[in-house]
Amino acid sequence: MYIIDGSKMTDRKETWEEIKRGLDAPAYMGSNLDALNDILGETRGEVRLTCACQMLNALGTYGCRILEVFYRAAKANKHLTFSLGHRPEE
Repeated sequence: MYIIDGSKMTDRKETWEEIKRGLDAPAYMGSNLDALNDILGETRGEVRLTCACQMLNALGTYGCRILEVFYRAAKANKHLTFSLGHRPEE
């Protein structure tokens, strides 16, 4: 499972750092919505975004666009699921 912490997504720079960390993305991944879509097209497993409300409060409509990319990618990639929620118990 890939966990992305929305509470760390306070601006665009921090957002892309957290997304890349959470997805264990390759170093060549860009910091834009197209790059996110490309990586999600190759990703297998579950991606969970925690603290989505905090992310949306910080990023506004850009945060909504990020969520849209996650949901569309999960619909297009049968090996990918996306959910909002809490961190799994450790």
